[in-house]
Amino acid sequence: MSEETRLEVIKALAYGVDIDDIANMAEVDVEEIERIKEAYADEIRERQEMTEGGAGVGD
Repeated sequence: MSEETRLEVIKALAYGVDIDDIANMAEVDVEEIERIKEAYADEIRERQEMTEGGAGVGD
């Protein structure tokens, strides 16, 4: 998976897109998306906070 695709997967997870839809978009299996979801949980949570109108770091 390219770096660009990985970042798009993280963004999609933060926005709450269905894992099956993300796997289809990224052309990988659901297990790969689950691994990314676990490995980048902190980054996903930060992005969720930013998209929910929360202030960014350093604001």
